[in-house]
Amino acid sequence: MTSFHFDIGSQARHAGRFIGRVRGELLRALAEKKAKAGFPQRVLAEKLGVERALINRQLSGEANLSLRSLADLAWAMDMEISFELKKPMARAGQNQPMTTSTVQHGQIKYINGGGKRVSVFAAPANAEPLQAKKSA
Repeated sequence: MTSFHFDIGSQARHAGRFIGRVRGELLRALAEKKAKAGFPQRVLAEKLGVERALINRQLSGEANLSLRSLADLAWAMDMEISFELKKPMARAGQNQPMTTSTVQHGQIKYINGGGKRVSVFAAPANAEPLQAKKSA
């Protein structure tokens, strides 16, 4: 019997979880803005002077999000990005070494650029490591 075990490694898992949280936060903020003020991707693309397809690819994960593109997207939505690095906190039942997990990092904050209100939303957490197993 042949079996395969694939593990992406702690560095790639850490990066993937962070990228997923950032992309998820962008999608959530855009959905909230669209619901309140009718702000579709087309308007976002027009404000940035790019094709709507590029915005769609960036938000769906088909195109890379650079720090510049993140800043541009936040500007186009009249929002500001806040960023925080901190040590992860241990959690009961955590099956990954805490030095490699982003699961316990706190909430991502975004600040509405037009107002004085600060909104805090919980970031999606995926406690399952990305692994593929194949048995033959």
